[in-house]
Amino acid sequence: MSADDPSRGTKREQAAPALVDTLYWLLAQRVTEFVSTPLNGSAHSVCGMVHPHETTARIFVFDGDDLATAIGIDFPLLDADGQQINHFRTVSMLRRVLATLNDDANISWSVDGRGVRVVDAQAFLGGADEPAAGLGEAIYGAVSGTFVHFDPQPPPVAQTLHPVGFLAQSPEVVRVYFHDPATNDVCGYDVPIAGEGGLALAAGGFLTARIRELAGTGVLPSREVAPDPYCARAYSVR
Repeated sequence: MSADDPSRGTKREQAAPALVDTLYWLLAQRVTEFVSTPLNGSAHSVCGMVHPHETTARIFVFDGDDLATAIGIDFPLLDADGQQINHFRTVSMLRRVLATLNDDANISWSVDGRGVRVVDAQAFLGGADEPAAGLGEAIYGAVSGTFVHFDPQPPPVAQTLHPVGFLAQSPEVVRVYFHDPATNDVCGYDVPIAGEGGLALAAGGFLTARIRELAGTGVLPSREVAPDPYCARAYSVR
């Protein structure tokens, strides 16, 4: 194993091309489908997605019950010729990686700053840029344009922030990452998902409203908590 140094941790030193940002954003919208529903043909669910390098998306998966089983898988947003890899191809790649993960003992793992094992999806593809899509993915591709609306660009939040990823920190907290163009920083906001009565479901739209409230009242700095390798600062929104 080797130590992994996600260069995106604190600042974007250079703004990513619009195409790469769009591809990442579309993929982020797509993989949330697999947070509560395991990927077809696999027992794995998604527990996070971050943008560690300009042309790479890192998707974290786990067994659905124990975050200690989480691993990160790096996927290119552009192919060897600089052409876009859309989210249909990436999901097909993800399924192929998970299908072969336990059968290959010679995979070279790295470790991110949180101690989570990370692997490059290309190591499983045998040089093939485009694995064959499964039947479910083909059906989804045929109907998704009619029934599912994907926004091509990240939505603005208070005209400054937009979400760029998420990662389950523990069985009690999920951290959602926002990029602030004004400071060029990525910040994490910790959302509680467990209480005295067990796991809780937050209502949609809760987070952006809570960030506005804390920032507007000047309370946010007092809520700062330890950051991780994927953000410059982090805050609790409890």
